[in-house]
Amino acid sequence: MTRLWIVRAGAHGERELASIDQSKLFPGFLEVGDLSTCSDRDAVLAYLQEVMPDEGKNRLRNFAAQLNQFVNQIEIGDFVVMPRKVTNGVAIGVVTGEYKFDANSDFKHSRTVEWKEVSLPRDTFKQDLRHSFGAFMTICQIKRNAALDRVQAALATGTDPGPLLGKQGQSSKPQPMNGQEDDEADAEDYQTDIEDIAHQQIISLIKSEFAGHALADLVAEIMRVEGYTTKVSPPGADGGVDILAAGGTLGLGEDRICVQVKSGDGAANHDVVLRLIGSVSNTQAQTGLLVSIGGVNAVAQKELDNNFFKLRLWQMPDLLKALFRTYGELSDETRAKLPLKQIWAPMTGGTN
Repeated sequence: MTRLWIVRAGAHGERELASIDQSKLFPGFLEVGDLSTCSDRDAVLAYLQEVMPDEGKNRLRNFAAQLNQFVNQIEIGDFVVMPRKVTNGVAIGVVTGEYKFDANSDFKHSRTVEWKEVSLPRDTFKQDLRHSFGAFMTICQIKRNAALDRVQAALATGTDPGPLLGKQGQSSKPQPMNGQEDDEADAEDYQTDIEDIAHQQIISLIKSEFAGHALADLVAEIMRVEGYTTKVSPPGADGGVDILAAGGTLGLGEDRICVQVKSGDGAANHDVVLRLIGSVSNTQAQTGLLVSIGGVNAVAQKELDNNFFKLRLWQMPDLLKALFRTYGELSDETRAKLPLKQIWAPMTGGTN
């Protein structure tokens, strides 16, 4: 029976681009060696107890449950969701390969996947599924509320039909084989990453209230609060320049930034970065800043890396950090569109 899984690519999305580019799932756990000979959770746990003797019992059991799922329980043909951090989307794919371990790889543990969507907006899904996507665990199964059927429907139609009438809360968990009970919990049984869910709600609000060129206005206002004099290009063809920003008195300092803002869900490509490089030269700016809430693809990221001393990138987490830094000094109009309140909450364990 086909199942639906979450496999994350890092607490900060550090493995996302590699996962998309290489069509692989990279769950992390880099301190753990080859698990190919571990046939069940007890075997995984016994191995972890050997290589991680200083870890607590509950933490090791948690790791063993997750790694056993990745190594032994996920099957070829199962669907997988990779909630993304650098955008507000989720990648959805079908597992195509068995567990592999490569000691020479930066990511070590992997399974191959055929991506059907690389950044489907989370707003495509209703709240219960978005809540499941916010589970703290790096690897877990999503079983309730007809989750698999709904993800498949969203892929086909772009719309989440919601839980089937009369089946809300029910699990679509397959029957255990060989009379053995499956004691692996699903996403709904794990603690939710409240911070991530709050961030996703803020992102949805930004996309709604500052759609299109309005996002450039928000970025410019954030930069003004941080001490820059800014000039925003009018809507329409901008030639690769949405904002010019400069520091110093009257904006005549040496800190000159040319900003390109991409408000769409799609990842910015290599051409966008090349246009920004040209705009930096044409405007005599010192630095180029690409603000892309859909992230960038692997080729664009490589070009950015090659121009480290000239270009910077703000993806959605960077924009949120800048928003939070400056929120108290933003205009009343902007804060009315983005009504936020800071709260304090106890810290809990994170994900890989």
